[in-house]
Amino acid sequence: SSGINAEYGAVRFIFGRRQYRGTTALRKSLHFLPVKNRIHFKISLLTYKALNGLAPKYLANLLHRRPQTSNRLDNDKTFLVKSSSHYLKNKGAFSVAAPAVWDELPQCLRECPTLKMFKSYLKTYLFKRAYGC
Repeated sequence: SSGINAEYGAVRFIFGRRQYRGTTALRKSLHFLPVKNRIHFKISLLTYKALNGLAPKYLANLLHRRPQTSNRLDNDKTFLVKSSSHYLKNKGAFSVAAPAVWDELPQCLRECPTLKMFKSYLKTYLFKRAYGC
């Protein structure tokens, strides 16, 4: 995609590298998240805001917490109900993407008490997941 190519071009420009050389180590040194991880960051951030009353109501209304069960192993109140209707057709819809991305996050991240903390921990988590550090 053109966004990815622009990112690679920017990294090469910053470091004065030729086009045929890899940029992963360079992007890592700049603390750039890969595009997929940046998308997950934005979706997670919007989800956090919606669940904590920091986003418009229309976004919050698209999300529903999973009801508690009697099974102690499955009693995490931070999980969201995944929308099964039209899943394949609407994978890009917030109501479908948000629960899928949110439920992949560790529970301690989903339970962050402040937005500032959440953003910091989320970036660190996605960075480590992207670059394996």
